[in-house]
Amino acid sequence: MTHRLIFVCEANVCRSPLMEGVMRALSGSDGWEISSAGTKVGAGALEMCPVSASLIAAAGGSDVTALTSMHRPRSITADDLRGADLILTASRAERSAVAALAPEVRSRTFTLREAVYLGKEPVQPQEFELMAEFASSAVEARGLELYAEVLHARRGFIAPPVARRTLWGKRRRNPYDIPDAHHGSARRHHAMLASTVADVEQLHRRAIEFLTAPTTPSPRPATKDKTPKDKTAKKTKKTKAI
Repeated sequence: MTHRLIFVCEANVCRSPLMEGVMRALSGSDGWEISSAGTKVGAGALEMCPVSASLIAAAGGSDVTALTSMHRPRSITADDLRGADLILTASRAERSAVAALAPEVRSRTFTLREAVYLGKEPVQPQEFELMAEFASSAVEARGLELYAEVLHARRGFIAPPVARRTLWGKRRRNPYDIPDAHHGSARRHHAMLASTVADVEQLHRRAIEFLTAPTTPSPRPATKDKTPKDKTAKKTKKTKAI
């Protein structure tokens, strides 16, 4: 079985190539198709952000490191999205762009940090029962596509993290978003990308735990109780008054 995963950011220069490269280094090529793309790719063939490239190299994997020099930003297409089992975006802005481009993939589209948050607890058997009853699209899902269905089923049942406020009352960025710090200070830029590496590592760990679980069932349609009715019940007889 092949697990098809695509990462999406705005320009496909910094955040999503980093996610792709680190995930490739962690997963290897066997059984995985991992790619990245952008929602607003500018004109001209730009190279990958050098900070992202250095962090990919640090993650390991000579084959992956070689790919960083060949990376060229590309725009996401509806066909890319429809062919993916799981779509992870850098922020809610890209998540919205994905939904606008291919509305049918919304159930398997999350921000990276949203997917990590929703997947932090082990999957329980009763979750599959609920999915079989209420999520018809999950009935035939397998592998990474099934993992996406599990995360989607948890939406609305797990309270999202709260965006805290600063000492001056200003609300901080949404916890689900990885901000674009490519044009910010070098320190902020590196810190943002380093935290993204940690997020990808968490995603990989939890996805692999799910995919390799020995007793991970597949959702099945809920069946009605077909137990035959008891026809031996005696009918009460009416008696005539004497």
